[in-house]
Amino acid sequence: MDGIARTVVARGFDAQRVADELAAGLRGDGLRLVVVFADWRIDTATFARVLQQALPAPVVGCTTIGVIGGSGEEPRSAAAIGFYGDWLRVGIGIATELPKSALARSRDAVHTAAAALGTTADALSSARHVAFTFVDGSSGHEEAFCIASAATSPQIRFVGGSAATEIGSKDRRAYVFAHGEALADAGLVVLLETKRAFEAITSQHMVATAAKTVVTAADGRAIEELDGRPAAERLHELVEQLGGTINPTMPSEFAFARFVDGVPYIRSIIGIQGQRVQLACAVETGHVLRLMRPGDLIGQTQKDLAATAERVGGHIDALLAFSCIGRHWEAAARGIEKPLAEAYAAYPTIGFQSFGEQTGMLLVNHTLTGLAIGGSTEVSTEE
Repeated sequence: MDGIARTVVARGFDAQRVADELAAGLRGDGLRLVVVFADWRIDTATFARVLQQALPAPVVGCTTIGVIGGSGEEPRSAAAIGFYGDWLRVGIGIATELPKSALARSRDAVHTAAAALGTTADALSSARHVAFTFVDGSSGHEEAFCIASAATSPQIRFVGGSAATEIGSKDRRAYVFAHGEALADAGLVVLLETKRAFEAITSQHMVATAAKTVVTAADGRAIEELDGRPAAERLHELVEQLGGTINPTMPSEFAFARFVDGVPYIRSIIGIQGQRVQLACAVETGHVLRLMRPGDLIGQTQKDLAATAERVGGHIDALLAFSCIGRHWEAAARGIEKPLAEAYAAYPTIGFQSFGEQTGMLLVNHTLTGLAIGGSTEVSTEE
């Protein structure tokens, strides 16, 4: 990997031991940044503190229900990547206490990250700057964080993922990690400045059906009416016309997408409560939605990552992958978990199963977002 990055994985749930194991594998000259993902069952406060104390570079990351990285069948409880060398400068901004003012605090985080690089949010360049983000996926403020962070510097790319925790638990919190702290109700903006080739990735494999519908009543992530009718009733009708069925208590293989300039942005259907259709992302009254169904998850992922590799100089030296839990549920249901893991493992990948993904100003689902760092090819610094 030309010495720019090193990946390490760990197993087990003892916070001290896992942190020590990761730190031992990451220590090295010129360490500039560590990105880490840890199973929600690890003592997050201890883990974040011990790992940061053991390393000279800033440590950022979040909790998850599924770590991506390494190889082999045995589950990993934590995975990390270290970036080394003068090719990289890093600025970090933290948006704390999102419920108090998610928009303002997320904007401030971008300004803080830019200031750490000795510049301003307005002066960032798409040729040498890119941002990745983590936000507490149990906070309920993920949409606002995505909107405000990306809108603060719209000239550069923002991609990210939502920290995850135990599914269905109202008592368990997800956490983001920064500077040795595990933070809830918070988001991180990690701003990279580099001359190496890079690309912010957005990949999704869902295929549009002929079914369209209009949201005529909605409340956040719940649709109450579609086409002027009770939402669940109308959804069942649309799915039946496509030869499918909906289980009210289970995430659906079908999803909705809002198309913007011909590009679909996916909203997963996670359940039905009465006549309300529950989504994993918010929609608004008046949105036109297209019903989507699964396409070729493995083939599309392989195709998109291979195309990315070509665009960053012919190969990927480091890949951060924020992969929606919906992709992994689908893979499990179809018996293709191993091929999906192999598609990621074909590159030096570290990542996590996310509660939702940021692409620009939008929070989406059933999507892979991420950041690829390429070979020695340098990007132009000209505007």
